[in-house]
Amino acid sequence: MRALYLSLPFALLVACAPSAAELRTQRLTTARSSASQLAGPRQAAELADAIHAAAVAGDYRTKPAVLQADVSLAIATIDRAVPSAGVDAPMLVAWRAMMFGDLGKLDEMKSEFERSFAIAPNKLAGRNLVVIYGALNDRDKVGQTCNATIAVLRGSDERLDLIAMCRRNMNAATPEGEMQWMSPELVTWYQAENASRLQAEIDADNARRERDRQEQRVVRQTEQCAATCKERGLYCQNRCDDGDQACDNRCVEANHACLDRCESRAYEKLDQ
Repeated sequence: MRALYLSLPFALLVACAPSAAELRTQRLTTARSSASQLAGPRQAAELADAIHAAAVAGDYRTKPAVLQADVSLAIATIDRAVPSAGVDAPMLVAWRAMMFGDLGKLDEMKSEFERSFAIAPNKLAGRNLVVIYGALNDRDKVGQTCNATIAVLRGSDERLDLIAMCRRNMNAATPEGEMQWMSPELVTWYQAENASRLQAEIDADNARRERDRQEQRVVRQTEQCAATCKERGLYCQNRCDDGDQACDNRCVEANHACLDRCESRAYEKLDQ
């Protein structure tokens, strides 16, 4: 019964929590409000991002007029923000392309991604252009875009993810063909990073295996220790006179103390 009572508040919290669709609606409402007050690069990007997330989730499926209105608002906000956006301008133009894509205007989307990338290579436009050029089987442009995009990425995870995307969109039949756009320096880094990560995975797996073996050894030792405690307890009780409850209690207490020592030693070994 106690477990049931404990689970009720959690169930109530889950029932009262907003759904994913409600969270997207709240995010979109907040983004609209922020953009209406200040049309800065952050507000423009957050509004476009919120609209795109809702579009991808299908929230506009039965509301095309609302989608058109939201996209128009986002594009207008972006257009007001771009002139003073500085280094954020390429990213904002890429979000402009995303808005056209959400409307299904693919030619305008491609044109805007290219305009964004021409201003300055950036992750949002670059990744989308790689997919677009890959679908067109324009391998030269895939390679050029990959090289320009990877140059502006700093994180190793982002660089590896982009390389994987580029290799897929090269539509090559061999690994050599997939990687022909990569410079020798990038190939060297890529191979070293993959080797390092593979070794880290091997080391982590070996460490887990060793921990598992150690835990199994400790479990066996603890079971043996507990068996010895039980044997000593029974021997102690057998030495008590019939009806000597005090003697029997002392044997039980001694057994408990013995088991506690077994458990304590086990925890010490597991903490090592």
